[in-house]
Amino acid sequence: MDYKNYPGKKIQNYGEYTNQNKPLITIISPYYNSGNTIEETYNSIVNQTYPYFEWIIVDDGSKEKESIQKLKEIEKKDSRIKAYSIKNGGPAIARDYAIEKASPSTKYVFFLDSDDVIDKTMLECLYWTLETHPEGSFAYTTTVNFGEREFLWERYFTVEHEKEENLLTISAMVRKEDLIEVGGFGIKEKAMYEDWNLWLKLIRAGKKPIRVSAPLFWYRQTNTGEFSKAKKNDKAAMKYVKETAKEIPDNKLEAIQFPRYGDTYAMQKEYEMVLPDYKKDKRTTILYIFPWMVVGGADFFNLDLIKRLPQDKYRAIILTTTPSNNPIRSEFEKYADVYDMSSFLDRIDYLSFTDYMISSRKVDIVFISNSEYGYYMTPFLKTKYPNIPFLDYIHCVDIFDERKGFARCSRDVTEYLSRTYCCNNSTLRELKEDFGIKNAETIYIGTDEKKFDPEKYDKESLKEKYDIPKDKKIISFICRLSDQKRPEMFVEIAKRVSRKDPSIFWVVAGDGPLMPKVKANVDDNFKLLGMIKKTEEIYAISDATLNCSSFEGLALTSYESLSMGVPVISTDAGGQAELINKEVGGLVHFNENPTPEIYEREIEEYVNETIRVMNNLDEIKKNCRKRIIEGFTLDLMAKKFDRIFQELLKEDNTTEPKLNRTTYELALEAFNDLYFKYTNDYYERNLGVWPTAKKVRFPKFYRHATNFLYRIGAYKEGKNFIEFSRGFKRMSQEFIFTMKYFLRCIPSFFTFIFKCIARIITKPFRK
Repeated sequence: MDYKNYPGKKIQNYGEYTNQNKPLITIISPYYNSGNTIEETYNSIVNQTYPYFEWIIVDDGSKEKESIQKLKEIEKKDSRIKAYSIKNGGPAIARDYAIEKASPSTKYVFFLDSDDVIDKTMLECLYWTLETHPEGSFAYTTTVNFGEREFLWERYFTVEHEKEENLLTISAMVRKEDLIEVGGFGIKEKAMYEDWNLWLKLIRAGKKPIRVSAPLFWYRQTNTGEFSKAKKNDKAAMKYVKETAKEIPDNKLEAIQFPRYGDTYAMQKEYEMVLPDYKKDKRTTILYIFPWMVVGGADFFNLDLIKRLPQDKYRAIILTTTPSNNPIRSEFEKYADVYDMSSFLDRIDYLSFTDYMISSRKVDIVFISNSEYGYYMTPFLKTKYPNIPFLDYIHCVDIFDERKGFARCSRDVTEYLSRTYCCNNSTLRELKEDFGIKNAETIYIGTDEKKFDPEKYDKESLKEKYDIPKDKKIISFICRLSDQKRPEMFVEIAKRVSRKDPSIFWVVAGDGPLMPKVKANVDDNFKLLGMIKKTEEIYAISDATLNCSSFEGLALTSYESLSMGVPVISTDAGGQAELINKEVGGLVHFNENPTPEIYEREIEEYVNETIRVMNNLDEIKKNCRKRIIEGFTLDLMAKKFDRIFQELLKEDNTTEPKLNRTTYELALEAFNDLYFKYTNDYYERNLGVWPTAKKVRFPKFYRHATNFLYRIGAYKEGKNFIEFSRGFKRMSQEFIFTMKYFLRCIPSFFTFIFKCIARIITKPFRK
């Protein structure tokens, strides 16, 4: 998270919309001597992608002349802004006053303090989540704390926990009718936990909260805010909270929390929503559909493509479809409007939202990469928008996936795709020969040769920084430690090479599920650095890199390594042979489903190639960077896509076949288990809980147990016991299963022997 790049620093003109409408959302801000921050709050509000709002600011008796004057200036800037002044009574009174002044047309009230800011998509996302979940009463998002302290605030919501600790801030969107029903804030004193008490009042009335997992609200941390004042007045401030909490029955009210598993057999729903229709942007608008925004080769390709296309020529909108904490989301937001659909929508509603984005933003091109849902929405979307070209980019054919990964998805909808692109000719041959995709072409990904330039880095100082021996030659293994990358094979290769050449030291930069196995097998000749963001520094200290992956498209690490003048010893899986040759490194043939003998031979080939490269290091290094400059840079890739996009806009993209939403509904069923896994991973990794799930036999036990462990600060310790119980259960089930078939084998064995003997005895008579 880039905490310095908070919303509201400047005005971003989102564009005009053609359909006018009365305000549906009333934004309410109490204001007290906030002249130094209100400008940024204003910017973040007028930048909103959902325009049907009014903003009511209530001056709570400000004393500073500059702040009073600033508020007058802000009110004149936009007709949707209304400012009122009252005697100083505290933020609760100011907010209740504003609720009374809200327009009759507003359906929702959104609270925002005058020193906080919001992501430009926040109103739109919360509007969608409340409209698609009418059973929900108020919706809030993950909080980004910035200013004097910087951190993310995200907690799994339970009523029991909320009664003990406030899990959300004041900034939430509430149904106005529910707000009026519970009497608003209703607190006359200052320095109170009035927002916490409001959420408890709504819960007491049976109103259901919705937790949106995207980090859209930015809370400015200061030591002079209302929360700080309430903490100093904690004993008195807790009075209302405790009274309200006591009145909440022990019912089964469950919050709606994202990401959600989704119904396996869900059907499309129709909603009556008021949605803006924007005028056509002068730029070419491209809608990108990705699974997530994580630290991976495919994701960096997506980012590099978007940021290298001319910003005055292209406008980017990104929809993501897979639950994730999206660690590099802030990087994408510098160049695109970003919507993580899994953070505020059910899977079944992805299609409706994507349809809305295409229609309202006047999308010119749809670009799909690695998203199952993106692929299976295509038939419906293409038949509705026949003149819009749809294209996809495939990084590799996944040989370990029964469906062969996204190549199969592309084949399933190939008649709706204008073009298919891939990152190497090996994948291209597979697409054409094995999948029958005739309109496929290769565009190499490339790398940023300006960033990955060895002249910019001091090798010796970086060795000191990472505590790497200065008298050793360094070979690095830079990747996510997963089955695909075969880190256990790497360790074995490294140990055998070191026996032949003790002057070599091994660096592992990466993390992943196989990290424990790697740790258990390495010795003092290895350095495990974990996940490293500045991988260019690792290349700078390296004399070579090694990649023994079982499948690749064309590895980003190979591009980067060569650009840094560092040879690569690589598998020939995917298109690696199109970049790596003996002049810039070494290649070893990957054997699919190898016997132990073949596996052993493959390891020895890696050892031999590594020794050869290290013995000829000076000569090979001369060729590495030259290889990249001549044909594998990101600027070349961006220019090719620029040309392709312009060609597509001139072509006739109308398609004849017509399909309905059933295609998408079947995809929801097909990928339900995978989505379930990613959702569970999200909750466990980011929130430390196992929520209620249909595949957990005792969901309430796990939910309450994990919430209890989390509250007492013993989650990690308690998790070991829970995982032991799960493992013991699985082991017991496997033992029972094994014994059952063992007992069946006893009579089967004698029957088998009897039939064999009978067959032999009766053979002469059959003639």
